[in-house]
Amino acid sequence: MTVYTTKSWMHDQSCDRKGMDSALRSGQLVRLRRGVVMPTESLAPWELHRRRVDAAALAINRGTYFAFQSAAILHGLPVRIVDALPVQVVRTMGGRHTRNRLLQATPAILDDDDADLIDGLPTTSLRRTVTDLARRLSFPDAVAVVDAALRRGVEREDLATPSGYGHARAAQAVAFGDPASESFGESHSRARMRLANIPIPQLQVDQFTAGGRFLGRPDFDWGDGIIGEYDGGSKYDGTYGDDPRAVIEAEKQRQQAFVDEGYCVVRWCWKDLQSPGLVESRIRRALAARPFRKASR
Repeated sequence: MTVYTTKSWMHDQSCDRKGMDSALRSGQLVRLRRGVVMPTESLAPWELHRRRVDAAALAINRGTYFAFQSAAILHGLPVRIVDALPVQVVRTMGGRHTRNRLLQATPAILDDDDADLIDGLPTTSLRRTVTDLARRLSFPDAVAVVDAALRRGVEREDLATPSGYGHARAAQAVAFGDPASESFGESHSRARMRLANIPIPQLQVDQFTAGGRFLGRPDFDWGDGIIGEYDGGSKYDGTYGDDPRAVIEAEKQRQQAFVDEGYCVVRWCWKDLQSPGLVESRIRRALAARPFRKASR
């Protein structure tokens, strides 16, 4: 990534301030922070936000720590980032809550174990970041963060939020968290089931044929041969170095093996979750047909 100060970019392009402003308006440039720009690249929102965190780090004061979603990006936690989200920091040296298009600063008190250093950047600790987000995010998004923390070995009791803003909301997400959930989409799906009063399935349960042959480990298991699978996009786009065509073919064969054994397989993807009630209705139909779908295992 090539990052410029505004002066160096104007010098490199032999243009004035008006030329730079035109490049920003047209999308040729992206402003990372005041006085720092970069050429537009095809970056996911979280990748662009990380660039903005790196740029902001060049000018933050002592006692300032990256926090909330910005800290989550540094910790590798699964959070949703929108292009308009400013870099988020907390300041422990006093001051007021301030926000502009590029930076949001909140006064806070951090204990020694609330702070960390990642890639040389001061940030709230993993535990503090998770509890801060659990107080503020929607239930599905908070559950995804809690699941990830539990999966990484954080103890549930260490995520307790006995008082303060959003403590009741955070407590619900922490109590519902499950380290067996393996992705943001799976966590989000499970939280949506809770909100829709759908029975919560077991996660990642080994399934076998009547003869004892291993079939697979579906994401969700309601019993009686009803299983659910969340299809993350990275499974089929070569992200993990696999041939997408081979992955799709193997997934078809895996599903057919379940069907041949009498299972009812409910599948969905992130796009399906964006349609209110779509996934929930699929699951309810499968559960309602339970007496007719029982697997012979």
